[in-house]
Amino acid sequence: MIIERPSLPPPAASVYAFSLQPAVGQPDGQAHSSESPGPAEGMPRRNFLTALAVLPAALPVAAEVQADPMFELIETHRFANAAHLAAIDEAARLEKAEGGDWGHLTDKPSQDENDPFDVLLGAAATTLPGLLAKLAYLRAIADGKTAWMLEDRDGVALKLIDSFAASLKNVGLS
Repeated sequence: MIIERPSLPPPAASVYAFSLQPAVGQPDGQAHSSESPGPAEGMPRRNFLTALAVLPAALPVAAEVQADPMFELIETHRFANAAHLAAIDEAARLEKAEGGDWGHLTDKPSQDENDPFDVLLGAAATTLPGLLAKLAYLRAIADGKTAWMLEDRDGVALKLIDSFAASLKNVGLS
């Protein structure tokens, strides 16, 4: 069975070909006073002024995000966690394909993940965006297949309480 596709209109001679056509219901040859024969050069003034108005508000947030070490701690753990999960998957694949116990493949990746996770748990955010990022990241862990990292480790609750109390103090909410 052959499915025929509708043919497309021929490509316009330029990107302005459609904009120079009369509007629906407008007599041929009558152009709007707002239409110009070509594009304006550079960024439109209105867009430029809008960008300038938003810039001062965006700069402190961008600086806070870069200044808070929490973002680096999250990324470091995310990378170590991905390596650990990949090792678990590989060990499972090898056990299924070749038999035997391949659990030793996960030992080093597991150890490599533990240290960054412990640091992340105990670290205080220095900015509100950092604190919110830590909360969101830990929530994703709690909701995911690695929830055991929060449930099965000794001292997690106290580390989190202390780190969140320090974070709130750092952001001026204590």
